[in-house]
Amino acid sequence: MRKNKGIMIFGIIMIYCLILKYLFGVLFPFILAFLCYYIMKPLIDLLENYFHVKRSAIGISLLLVIYLLLTLLLGSLITYLFFFFADILTKLPVYYETMIEPFFQQFLITLSQQFSFFGQTDILSSIQNFLTESFFQAISSLSIMITQIPSFIFSFFLFIISTFFLVLDYDPMREKMISLCHQKVLYIISTVKQRCLISLKIYLKCQLILMFLCFLILWIGFSILRMKHPLLYAVMTALLDSLPFIGVGIVLIPMCIVFIVKGIYLKAFYLFLIYLIINVVRSLLEPQIMNKQMQIPSFLLLLSMMIHLHFFGVIGIVLSPIHMSLIYSFIDSMDSSLHKSDGLI
Repeated sequence: MRKNKGIMIFGIIMIYCLILKYLFGVLFPFILAFLCYYIMKPLIDLLENYFHVKRSAIGISLLLVIYLLLTLLLGSLITYLFFFFADILTKLPVYYETMIEPFFQQFLITLSQQFSFFGQTDILSSIQNFLTESFFQAISSLSIMITQIPSFIFSFFLFIISTFFLVLDYDPMREKMISLCHQKVLYIISTVKQRCLISLKIYLKCQLILMFLCFLILWIGFSILRMKHPLLYAVMTALLDSLPFIGVGIVLIPMCIVFIVKGIYLKAFYLFLIYLIINVVRSLLEPQIMNKQMQIPSFLLLLSMMIHLHFFGVIGIVLSPIHMSLIYSFIDSMDSSLHKSDGLI
């Protein structure tokens, strides 16, 4: 009995992972629509009880307001970024003449003095080859990103349409599924849903704790380095901390490069040190916090995160605690049912 149930659970997990691996791109807009609906559901219930208006009308009105606000926000952000990069491009020749060219000249003189067996022409050719290769790699990456834009737009519109359809058809669809499914199947679906929501809440709580720690480290570091508006910069940078393998590096690494170009090497070194401290703190504390909340061994959580990252990409960091929580709940339910059966025997 124990062996058969273990094989069945392992088979279900394998089938689920294969479906998620090869159909995740297709299912992602619909999964996102379900998440969006479940986030909105308490607010829709509250407005329905307060105004006594049709549920579908409240849901559609709420979606229209949310999408209108998001459109305005994204439009403002895109406009700001356009003018920001346009200003940088117009000032790029000045930056090159005043900062980048003197830096490279000084860098080449220093290398020639320290390493006399390297010729200046060899160094220049090596740098030129490196820049050429980097340029072609950037162009190829950009072309790949451009080719993926149509599929992203299609998925985005599919997500928007799915949210409207869910608001209109969720209740009839739910009643139909309840009438067709067996009570045991409904119990399993309800358990899985509850575990997924609990795991997602735990993950968000963990990220908020880590973002707060990141904010404290950045605030202290920026204050010691006497940067302008350290509190504001710390808050804005800490918001990016939840991005896996990018995080605060998307802000701190360019800042390091700017300080190196300006010749402020000590400040660039300290900023890079802050970046390393934040990454080490996140790597050490994230499994520990998840372990305390989920009662899953830290080693298994770390291993699960790496496996999910390899197979599912960045989204695997979010899926990992959910999957581990589901697996542990299945194991617990299997153990409890087997103990009950043993007691009956």
